[in-house]
Amino acid sequence: MNSVAIIGAGPAGLQTAMRLKQEGFESIVLEEHERIGMPENCAGLISKKGIDDLKIDLDDCLQNKVRGAKIFSPNGTELKVTSKGTVAYVVDRKKFDLELMQKARNMNIHIATNTKLIDVRNQTLFIQTGGRGELKKAETVVGADGVNSTVRHLMGLKTNKDNFVHTIQAICTGEFDENYVQLHLGDFAKGFFAWVIPITDKKARIGLGNVLGENITQNYKKFLTEKFPGVRPYGATSSLIPYGLPLQNVQKNNMMLVGDAAFQTKATSGGGIVFGMKAGNVAAETIANTLKKNGKLSNYEKNLSGLHKELRIHWKIRKYVNSLSNEKIDSLFEKLKGKGIEEFLREEGNMDEPSKFIGKLAKKPSYWFMAKTLMGIARS
Repeated sequence: MNSVAIIGAGPAGLQTAMRLKQEGFESIVLEEHERIGMPENCAGLISKKGIDDLKIDLDDCLQNKVRGAKIFSPNGTELKVTSKGTVAYVVDRKKFDLELMQKARNMNIHIATNTKLIDVRNQTLFIQTGGRGELKKAETVVGADGVNSTVRHLMGLKTNKDNFVHTIQAICTGEFDENYVQLHLGDFAKGFFAWVIPITDKKARIGLGNVLGENITQNYKKFLTEKFPGVRPYGATSSLIPYGLPLQNVQKNNMMLVGDAAFQTKATSGGGIVFGMKAGNVAAETIANTLKKNGKLSNYEKNLSGLHKELRIHWKIRKYVNSLSNEKIDSLFEKLKGKGIEEFLREEGNMDEPSKFIGKLAKKPSYWFMAKTLMGIARS
């Protein structure tokens, strides 16, 4: 009998296992893929504050440091948010996961690859290892198994096509400003946005997201042709990301969800590494308290309230932007630029925790033309 079985060896799952170990409890991590960090679909942009909060040493996976963002409306109006220092890191996601795996194994945490969860019945796990069926026992099962989570399905949580964004991304060679991430809004990225994440001044990850039903390959070609005609893309990948509010009822019986499986991703950007790992800490602490008889698993959602508050605000911002036509977005950018939004975000902006600045924005007379929206977001 294992105390805890963690399904998925991504950042959320590995962080859960490591935090449990620090609390004095063993776990086993089951990963369906043969190689950790594969397939690699992430844009690899992580906030500096998130890395600092989690006390992560990036070591060999660090590719670049960025100090700002250039955000473009559909007609090309630019908002440039810059900082004197680093605000985000660009990482090689495969190496990032491998470094976390090595850290976990150095803590004597057992990670079984090529091991797929099939079913959970009470404390019995039905798994498939190398094509062979096996049984394992665990008191608690943590679903850190990503966007297409098996554990989420077994818990009876329903999703539909509106809950996902289809993304495409390629490594591109060309000329890039390595200090700035770029975000582009327009019809080529309906319901989401396109991005440029610089790795060097000659190489970047360029991608975009669409709500399901769009011809994403055609839209991607259109975006590159119009915005970056000189770049050369290679190694394109495509994936789904969760899209919506963080899920409720993410704990049931002896099962719980963390990371993408629980929709603990930022709807503004699709980023989920920091929130997934922080939720892993919350899950581990909740389990540890349960095993110490100082709490119960059902406290998990209450313990997530701070993280989920921020994620709800991200979703409110996303819904607001999506409610505007291209013309209204262009007009909004021009108004915000004229009222000093770039300077405000340079001083107050926080890419993970919008609650830190939305309320301040709502109190400034310059932005009272959108006060109703801002107050609605702040109260979320």
